[in-house]
Parts: sequence; structure tokens; C-alpha cells
Amino acid sequence: MNLPLVSIIIPVYNTGVSAKSLAEKLSQDKYKNLEIILVDDGSEDDSLKLLKSLNNPEIKLFSKKNGGASSARNLGIRKSKGDYLIFIDSDDDVAASFISELVEAISRNDVSLATTSVRYKKLNKNTTEDVYLTPFPQKANESLEEFVLRSLLYDGRMYPVFNKIFRADVIRKNNLLFDESLKFAEDTKFVLDYLKRAKGNIEFITKPLYIYKYGTETSSVVRLNGSWSNWAQSYNNLEKFVGENPTIRVKILLRLIKLRWRISWFRAKRQNGKEYK
Repeated sequence: MNLPLVSIIIPVYNTGVSAKSLAEKLSQDKYKNLEIILVDDGSEDDSLKLLKSLNNPEIKLFSKKNGGASSARNLGIRKSKGDYLIFIDSDDDVAASFISELVEAISRNDVSLATTSVRYKKLNKNTTEDVYLTPFPQKANESLEEFVLRSLLYDGRMYPVFNKIFRADVIRKNNLLFDESLKFAEDTKFVLDYLKRAKGNIEFITKPLYIYKYGTETSSVVRLNGSWSNWAQSYNNLEKFVGENPTIRVKILLRLIKLRWRISWFRAKRQNGKEYK
């Protein structure tokens, strides 16, 4: 039996040490049909030199001028040849069964997207927290739009791309790419764009197989969180996702999400101790 080819896309910017370690770990994974795509996004340190020292036919290295994570991921998508795509951040980690369990889940004919629970590793406190540990099934007669909004409101498990596996044919057929004009919530827009075009169920793996290393955020990330215009743009993308003439339930969910985001924005603004427009 031939295993499906899985393309793992990893953008790298000044994170050569962790990216090299991650690529080496993935190349030793028990799932044996991988294409590990490292995209150096114009690193200003010796990251590219470190990555060039990798000697494994499964690992493919590309370099480009700095353009941000979305730009790097888009290059990875264009260079990928896999049946499925996975996006991993270069300074994060994954459990030993991350790839195999995702592939097993999405290989079922009725599944269009599979996602795992996440272990948040808080580096500044040396603690861990596991989230998204319960299934989140779509209710009977619930539209995709209502289901996705409900999941966003409930616990946010649909926001990121890093704990998911995507069908490459859906991405290629619809020319889906990350919006490089966005510097905030670009992950969520990609997930929404994908779900709008993919046909099938969402499979939830309730194991913390993706390890997100929390506490390495840069000042630019803090600034982006603190600007309400970025949150407003993401909300506009939600409105586009639900389309014209949404149901009353969808309208209510949208308003609840906006309220929740306002609270999150206010907290980010207060935490950073600066005024934003």
C-alpha cells in the first residue's frame, strides 16, 4: 500500500536552530512518505547556513526575500507536491504520532479537514496547558457557517492552521493562498477560505499532538494584537465568509464574536500599556 505524500511547510525567519532540529525530528518520523519544505524568509542571521547543512532527500530548502510568514507559506504551497499539506511553525514542536494520526483521520472519504488538540508550552512560566480536548461535532441541520462561527466563539480551535491537515487538491483547484496583505489572523482567513470550498466533515483528534511554544512573541506581534483595525479587518473577513443574507442565528454569533474580540483587544491594549487607534 502506497502512503499518501504529505508536504510539511515550515517558514523560517531567524529561527534556524529550532527549524533545523524540527526538520531532523520530522525526517525521522514513523510516517515514511514526507516532503519537508523549509522556506527561509530572508533571515538576517545564520539560519540559512544552518539549514543548508541538512542532508536528507526528504528536506527541501528554499530561500526568498523577507515578506512575512504568509509569503513564505505561499511559496511552500507552490513548491509542494503532496496529497496533503501541514503547516508547522519553526519554533514549535509536535508529538511522535502527529503526522500519522492526522493522515489517518483525513484519509476517510467524508473528511475534508482534520485538527488536533494543542499543548501550550508556556516558556516564561515553565508550565503547560492542553486545550481543545473535547470533540466539537456539527449539529444536525446546522450550516457550515453557523458551525464554524460557533466553534470560533466556543474555544477558538479553528483559528490557527498549525494543528491541522488540509487536502492539497482543494487548495490547488481553488488556488488558495494566504493573504499576504494581512499581518493579523491570516491563518483564520486561510482556514475559512478552505472550508468554504472543501466538501466533507471536520475530524477532531482530541489529543494534544501539536506543541505550541508560548512566550516567544515579538513586540510586533503585541502591536498587531493591540490595533483594533486589525481585529476589524478579521471581522470583515468573517462577514464575507457567511455571505449575504445570513440567518438570525449567524447574525447573533457574529455579534457575540465581535463582543468577545473587543474584550480581547481591550485586554491586549491594556497589557501593552499604550494607546491605539
